[in-house]
Amino acid sequence: MTATLSASAEAPAAASALDLGDGFVPAIRAAVRQDPGFRAAEGAAVEAVQSIGVARAALRPQLSANANLGAIQETIDGDRETTTGGAGGLDLSQLVYDGGESAAAIRQAAAEALAARAERDVVANERALEAARAWIDAWQFDARLALLRGRTGQMDALMTQMERMASSGLVDRAALDAARRQIVDIRLGERRLRAEREDARTRLARFFGETPPTVERPSIPQVVTAPEAATEAGTDTAPDVVRRAAELLVAESAVAQAEAAFRPKATLRAGVTSPIEESESTDVTLGLGLNYTFNDGGRRQATLEAARTRRSAAESRLSDARSSLESELATTRAQLASVTDSLPLVARQIELSTSEAKTARSQIATGQSNLRQLVEAEIEAYRARDRHIALRAERDLLRLTIAARTGALARRLEITPAAAD
Repeated sequence: MTATLSASAEAPAAASALDLGDGFVPAIRAAVRQDPGFRAAEGAAVEAVQSIGVARAALRPQLSANANLGAIQETIDGDRETTTGGAGGLDLSQLVYDGGESAAAIRQAAAEALAARAERDVVANERALEAARAWIDAWQFDARLALLRGRTGQMDALMTQMERMASSGLVDRAALDAARRQIVDIRLGERRLRAEREDARTRLARFFGETPPTVERPSIPQVVTAPEAATEAGTDTAPDVVRRAAELLVAESAVAQAEAAFRPKATLRAGVTSPIEESESTDVTLGLGLNYTFNDGGRRQATLEAARTRRSAAESRLSDARSSLESELATTRAQLASVTDSLPLVARQIELSTSEAKTARSQIATGQSNLRQLVEAEIEAYRARDRHIALRAERDLLRLTIAARTGALARRLEITPAAAD
């Protein structure tokens, strides 16, 4: 299928038009990469990585210079003497010891970068799953509506025939009313399917721009196969768990920095200062500076206690994220197994109901069957086929959900790196 999309003024998001004809994987990849939420998360990850260099700078030598231009006026025994000129200085310092504060700051920056990359991966997988869900829903509601239209045409013809026979007394009015009720139920189902189709297409437009009249069913095995979905592990490498683990590292680094505040600091300094007056000598300084705070009114202790509290909360969030993911994956796998096991049964149901409708149609002429039985058989065949389409869509979504929760979806779509960057 080839369907080039163009930008739509009615689209709910400012997504550039994409070509769904390129296939499911390229289209989802492109949609996520242009998504504002993903781009913001990716930018935050780049910024966080750059902040590591800022933290490391504290351990390197610090060189600064200063210059002064002006005049000095001195009064000696009533005589004023003014000296004009310039003076400059150069100062070199090197941190020798700070109780581990700088090292903890570097670890914190690295952990924040890891958390930002994990957040980017969370967003990438969420957006990819949302785009894929919109695509699958658009496909399934298109297919189910097409099936319904085809079946209702046949059933309307049968109803017309039943009404003629009922007016002639050949069909019981109760049977006619029962058939009509089932037809009305199907008509109501059509309205619901239309509403769900519009919702799916609205979500599809958010990621891809203006959508074509129909979309093809995506090839999910290109992204995740049935065995992979059933056995996908990686709880500890899932983006949400990695994010919580990185947040714990950040909290632990904050505790280390708070503890370092109770230790002394030592800095090696060297400097050169030139005087304004040429007759004066240039000053050279070299020494080791020590600094220690004996009392700060309890500020350091309060900061340490707050950092320890945040660390405890981060530990709880990590434990909760891991257990929640394990529970969610177990539930999703159970649902996937149930849907997978149901599909052959529904296929058998389609086969039997189709055969029953065919038999009922052929036996009407001999009187072994009647129109009511034929209508009921046709309705049952329709419902079985509709259920089969819905179950296939649900199976595809469950596979992708497992891949998204473990972080495999964005990696296999080549949106995020296959390994830690």
